[in-house]
Amino acid sequence: MSSRFALAAGVLLASFAALPLSAQQSSGDKLRDTSAAKPSISRGSSADSSLVDLGRAITALAVSVQNIVDEAKRNPEVRRAALQTASIAVSVAQKTLEENRGELEKLLEEASRKIATLDAEQKAKQAAPKKTEPTTH
Repeated sequence: MSSRFALAAGVLLASFAALPLSAQQSSGDKLRDTSAAKPSISRGSSADSSLVDLGRAITALAVSVQNIVDEAKRNPEVRRAALQTASIAVSVAQKTLEENRGELEKLLEEASRKIATLDAEQKAKQAAPKKTEPTTH
């Protein structure tokens, strides 16, 4: 039974992670146009702030899910309601992920390119011969 709740919690976390993508898509190009005019530093700060907010929301969600799991262990009515909610959450998460598939793929490709670039730069730094200081005898 607890594995179902763990699955439901994971699905809920995924749906929360996908919600910002839905908001971006629904806001249209207007949001993207204004962010394109800002320097890249602002976007980084905004992204960091969004990640912090997302982390807080995920933590709060995890605490809530744990409380529900504990209550469901004690109360069969809560267990039934939790299973119904989990079923609905799975459906919503599947729909959200499907709607955001293209955006998620773009973001994953971009992240992959950035990681590859950073990895190549780091390898180049390590492979570059180190300058030796002239020795005096």
